[in-house]
Amino acid sequence: MGLTNYHCHCNYCDGRGTIEEFILKAIEFNITTLGISSHAPVPFATRWNISIDEVDNYINELKHLKEKYKKDIELLMALEVDYIPRVMGPGDSSIKDMGLDYVIGSVHFMGVLNDGTQWTMDGSIDDFLNGLKEIYSSDIKSLVREYYKRERDMVKGSMPDIIAHMDKVKMQSKKANLFDESEGWYRDELRHTLEVIRDFGTIVEINTKLFPGRGYFIPGNEYFKWLKELNIPIVINSDAHDPHKLIIGFTEAAEMLKAAGIKYKQEFIDGEWRGVGM
Repeated sequence: MGLTNYHCHCNYCDGRGTIEEFILKAIEFNITTLGISSHAPVPFATRWNISIDEVDNYINELKHLKEKYKKDIELLMALEVDYIPRVMGPGDSSIKDMGLDYVIGSVHFMGVLNDGTQWTMDGSIDDFLNGLKEIYSSDIKSLVREYYKRERDMVKGSMPDIIAHMDKVKMQSKKANLFDESEGWYRDELRHTLEVIRDFGTIVEINTKLFPGRGYFIPGNEYFKWLKELNIPIVINSDAHDPHKLIIGFTEAAEMLKAAGIKYKQEFIDGEWRGVGM
């Protein structure tokens, strides 16, 4: 078993470091396998997705660096692909044709604002509340239920290798106390989503990005027991946008996973995912 991270964002999208800077820091951290997973292109303007015109350069640079550092680290090519109903998803032929090692699926965009703009949940709390009002009539339950439905539809229809930050919808709620995660309706949505993930064999990442500053994982450690019960494969990723944050929260996540009875994490070995003891 070695340290791995399959979810990282470099300067081709919204990351703050070149691919090579991520590689060198990963080697310093004794990471054995590093996956670079820029935000895939979308058919509208954003501040964080890689441009379609840059995809070839991205892949070619990854191939070059993979060869350059092959004696020091295994470098993998990936993209984090947004699922947007009737627009795009991780299973699209354009993604499959890129020859990536794996694909991460995620849900960020949750509808269209009155001005025609695709609305993402990742903005400021004011932007979030505005979108919630315009699209969901300020009904947080409707948003949450639609979010988890999209995750389930993504898994069923696109079958990504990894599902990123699966309960990300809670992030804005934690800022403004918009709903109670302990309530039955919320836990039912999350449980149903995990059951679909189990049925399709998708890997769930334990996203450690926010643990050092905000004190929680995505999904939360309170659901690790469900991951164990449902025998859902996991990876530990930091969703790093800075090379220095490649392994933040890894030790704490591993300890909590073990406490929940989870003994294995997935590693990409010889072109396939395998369970390896933690």
